[in-house]
Amino acid sequence: MFNGRVGTTAETKGNRDLRAELVAAAVAVLAQPQPVAVPSLRSIAKACGVAPSAVYWHFPSEADLRSAVLDAEYTSLIDAVETALDSAGAGADTLVVAGDAYIAWALGHPGAYQLLFESGDELPAGRAEHGPRLQRRIVELARRVDPDAPFPAALLLWSVWHGVVSLRLHKDEWDWGMTAQEANRRLMSALTAGRPDGARDTDGTPRRRGTAP
Repeated sequence: MFNGRVGTTAETKGNRDLRAELVAAAVAVLAQPQPVAVPSLRSIAKACGVAPSAVYWHFPSEADLRSAVLDAEYTSLIDAVETALDSAGAGADTLVVAGDAYIAWALGHPGAYQLLFESGDELPAGRAEHGPRLQRRIVELARRVDPDAPFPAALLLWSVWHGVVSLRLHKDEWDWGMTAQEANRRLMSALTAGRPDGARDTDGTPRRRGTAP
């Protein structure tokens, strides 16, 4: 007779621990990165008030839509960071400016950010027209972190900014005790503390090159 425990007999027959097997199988699946889903073509059609068939004229598959979305969102992120850097005043700390812009865009576009950087999709260097140019700018900024190895330092910067974003997206119930921008300033100060001009202002913060004591 049905008792609400579907499969109990099958699970225990022959001393098979199916529950443990299911957990182990799920762990094995999670050994590989999991895809972040783009909205379905049908849901996009509904949002635009058109028939699903109309979408297929432009995007034969969800993979095609995914690629177009990645293009658009990656371009948007790059625009945000480049605009912030280009608008920074003469005395601005450009590492902080770049990090603030990256973090602000990511927290303002959580679903897009997950699609870009929390899925297994490749991001070719040419995906956005000016992507390589921004990469070169960040590498140049990273010379303050490590003058001898700026590209690895740029990846370190990205790792730091991504960590701030990802944890705040997924652990929004935590009390971080500071804003994401404050976290960025502390992290940039820590990363540049050992640079060649390691002089510090009276408040303990690293002084920018060329500034008076």
